[in-house]
Amino acid sequence: MRQNRRKPFKERILRSSRSNKSRIILAIDVNDGGPRELTHQAIDLFEQTRHSICAVKLGRQTILRIGPERISQLLKKIHGHGFTTIIDDKLNDIDETNAAITRAYLNLGFDAITVNPFAGWKGGLETTFKLAHEHGMGLLALVYMSHPGASEGYGQQVLSNPRSRKARNEFEIFAEKAVKWKADGAVVGATRPSIIRSVKKILGTSVPIFSPGIGTQGGEIAWSLKAGTDYFIIGRSITKAQNPRKAADELAKASVILDD
Repeated sequence: MRQNRRKPFKERILRSSRSNKSRIILAIDVNDGGPRELTHQAIDLFEQTRHSICAVKLGRQTILRIGPERISQLLKKIHGHGFTTIIDDKLNDIDETNAAITRAYLNLGFDAITVNPFAGWKGGLETTFKLAHEHGMGLLALVYMSHPGASEGYGQQVLSNPRSRKARNEFEIFAEKAVKWKADGAVVGATRPSIIRSVKKILGTSVPIFSPGIGTQGGEIAWSLKAGTDYFIIGRSITKAQNPRKAADELAKASVILDD
């Protein structure tokens, strides 16, 4: 089952999720070692867990460590088994820079990329959205990250309308932008189920929620699933486990418990 980029990213990842009965996205963030060693580590983790996941996420730091040529080969292997791939870059710059980075990831073969709504639309992310969607690439908007310090930015209250004195939560505004901009997903940390619940009311069924932060950072699948998470981005709880295959299998089963 190979991926077809002519189909929307949301359809492709949903298909994999249903096929493997899993909402787990494996986060391969390998950083310690040389390019060849790290590539072998990434392949081994993927091979051990591919029957229990629905997609693969790679961090920018891993791309820099492994290098573009090996990353492209790794992506081809992952695609060959029918999975989509996400690059976690958190784009947050001017349009020209964002577009150049997006093209580079498109050329490598990535199927989706994370973007930061703080950059804004005009002169910020507008070009990236148009470019990515023209080529079947998905965009996941950061609405609330999973680490404690996220409250300093995503959790702050702001005056979104100069004519109004009523402050609003930044994450609610970002969720509205995700809908308005037709994002393919919204990233909300699993460490904050109450925020997931609030964001879900804004996103509805049009924008699925992707939640990092399970396990190592304190998030729990059951809480996040009930709150409205659609997919779980999980790294260390799988990759650092004594038996990654078993860990992924157990998490996969927990991720679809409400579907039964």
